[in-house]
Amino acid sequence: MKLKITIAALFALSMAFLPAQDTPAKEAPAKETAEEPKPEGLYEKRAFKVFDMIASLPGIISGVKDEATLATAQKKLDELAKKLETEATALSKTEVPSNEARKKLASKVKPKQKKMEKEMQAAMMGIAQKDPAVAEKVGQMFMGFAMKMEKIGTTMEKYFEPDPKEDGGE
Repeated sequence: MKLKITIAALFALSMAFLPAQDTPAKEAPAKETAEEPKPEGLYEKRAFKVFDMIASLPGIISGVKDEATLATAQKKLDELAKKLETEATALSKTEVPSNEARKKLASKVKPKQKKMEKEMQAAMMGIAQKDPAVAEKVGQMFMGFAMKMEKIGTTMEKYFEPDPKEDGGE
């Protein structure tokens, strides 16, 4: 779960399509999904908690409709950043899980991550279609959040991202 890369990529991905979009994107038909993986043990429960915090980003962003709701979203982003910083501090006081445990976690959260990326892109495109000026401010607000998360990204990656070097790769 590459926190800083994921956040920056979500923003870049969502903003990259904005100028070309004149009509709302059509939603793909819903596919039947397998049961969502459940966390096993304390490590995975903590990781899922962190991921669920990050997965709240699309909801925060999609709540922006105008200048007034922009301020509310900023407040929510600031609160989220503090919670994530607290989690990173707590994590840094624990033992780093094995690479196998991190691989297992990555495979469990991958579907959730893909879903969140789609939701984030839809939220950003929705704002841009309604009010490009507000969308620009949301982009600036979001980049400020991503910069705050840059500080904790290394810790999150250390605990949640598999290391390909440990398997003799890359």
